[in-house]
Amino acid sequence: MTAQAVEALPALRRMAARTGLPDRVVDALADIAVIRQVRAGEVVQLEGDPAEAMYVVLNGRVKIMRTASNGREQVLHIAGPGDHINLVPILDDGPNPATVQAITDAVLAAVPCEPLRQLMMREPAFTMALLRDLARRQRHLVTLVDELALHCVQGRLARLLLSRAEAAERGEAVPPLTQAEMASQIGTVREMVSRTLRNFEELGLIAVERGVIVVRDRAGLEQRAEQ
Repeated sequence: MTAQAVEALPALRRMAARTGLPDRVVDALADIAVIRQVRAGEVVQLEGDPAEAMYVVLNGRVKIMRTASNGREQVLHIAGPGDHINLVPILDDGPNPATVQAITDAVLAAVPCEPLRQLMMREPAFTMALLRDLARRQRHLVTLVDELALHCVQGRLARLLLSRAEAAERGEAVPPLTQAEMASQIGTVREMVSRTLRNFEELGLIAVERGVIVVRDRAGLEQRAEQ
């Protein structure tokens, strides 16, 4: 096994552990993967470009987003270690559906399209695991459409703050977000996020302690989340 394959194994095993994939699949993925190091802010791929690979995040964080002609972003997903990105063009042979940009310095395992397709043909259990994960993300996108179409900015921001608080309570890592990052996740602009956070703070729903947002009135914030 190559040095690159050895480096890729831990994160690939984290990805596989969720679905119980056998070690032979993980080893096969590691053998065809190419390690790519990216700096914070670097674009990994552009929406509309020909697809080159599926990516697995080994460490760091990247965002998957769409960008309007006026430059406004909508973040679809933030991926961390063990997450895979860009499965859609592997299945439909189309272009990249979204732009991927590093939020932090990151290391990715790039799994080229054609070798990955061949592995999927050989390993039906692996293919089903990828499709299940794709279905899970589809449900996430349906929820995102619901929030953007049916809830105001206050409601969307309240939902984001509640989901992050709940993740922290479960012991999950919750990296800090700038106001601009919050805005791009909930489909608004930074000024609206800043104004809404101030309003929530004045109402006693949240407090900002050393730059960290703390939920003070969960019931009140849940009420705002329904707006």
